[in-house]
Amino acid sequence: MPEPELRFAGTLESFFYERVAQGKTGSSLPAEVGAYVVHMLADHVRRTSVAGRTSGPLALQYLAAREQQGARRAQALRAVGDRALFIAGVVPHSVDRGPVDLRYVRSIGTSAYRQIDEPRVFHVLAATFEAAAEAISEATDSCPEGDLLGLYERWQKYGDPRDEQRLGAAGVVLVRGRRSDDMH
Repeated sequence: MPEPELRFAGTLESFFYERVAQGKTGSSLPAEVGAYVVHMLADHVRRTSVAGRTSGPLALQYLAAREQQGARRAQALRAVGDRALFIAGVVPHSVDRGPVDLRYVRSIGTSAYRQIDEPRVFHVLAATFEAAAEAISEATDSCPEGDLLGLYERWQKYGDPRDEQRLGAAGVVLVRGRRSDDMH
């Protein structure tokens, strides 16, 4: 079956720029990090195999990147950081079923970016990794702003602290230990 074709007015970059800029977290990111996030998201849409399940383990990719030298090392570390940022921002629940957790993915991404000497944006990205992941999450969130029920159902299923914060900000009081998976 052929892959569906994505069509919209403008470029992928303009689409993601609007989505990131509209988000609460994205609008407060340093400008160079916001621009990097926009281009990274557009690149991942164009090259879907970059962060997919067919990729090897992130930790092994990170170790292999650290063994490289010069420009190849920087390029490999960037790929690791980008993949970790994509996972943390777009599909954080994908690690729920695996042997690692989201903190581990974030630490690998932060460490990878921190080890890239130039350009400076990677050091800023390492320092703001969690905020960048949250901006990506806001930009790619499948629950519309007013869909509290959808957000609540997703929180019940995954228990994501970001969903919990969004629900709390909307005035929803959540009782810990009452997620549906805790009731069985």
